[in-house]
Amino acid sequence: MEAEARAILSEAVASPVERSLVDIMLAMREALDGEGLELPSRADEARDPFA
Repeated sequence: MEAEARAILSEAVASPVERSLVDIMLAMREALDGEGLELPSRADEARDPFA
């Protein structure tokens, strides 16, 4: 699944700099996941924190 996500992001991101940033963010997510921490999903981010 990660390979599919990388392929989709690589196609969606045009510049090499943006691709580098995506790679950095994925590496950070992997590091955090390895520590037992979880990043919020987009669905969680979309929720109104004041609701």
